Amino acid sequence: MFDWIRKLVLNAKARGALLEKLEQQAHAAKEQLNESLSLACSSARPEVKVSYLKCAKSKFAELQAIAAEHPRMRLTNEEEVDAAIKQLEQDFSRAGYYAIRNQSASAHVSLSPKAKELLR
Repeated sequence: MFDWIRKLVLNAKARGALLEKLEQQAHAAKEQLNESLSLACSSARPEVKVSYLKCAKSKFAELQAIAAEHPRMRLTNEEEVDAAIKQLEQDFSRAGYYAIRNQSASAHVSLSPKAKELLR
């Protein structure tokens, strides 16, 4: 007779647990986003700056997806974060950081004559 009440309570508990897990995920993504942006600004090495900015963009996209899927969660300063990321991208591009990163990613290996002989 009261089976529908039990199902309703169980569904509410499941939704509550899911929302709690989602809030934890969003909090972790926010912390990682903030840390990545900070490190992208403060790091001395260009390739590290670019790598942290890439991570920040990924975490920002994750937060946007969570906010889009779950109306109870929203980004209060989405435009501000988006503008900061775009500004860093422009600054890094003007400084040539992306070109540096691409150069470091294309390593070349040359074998000595002795090594070539051993591989035959």
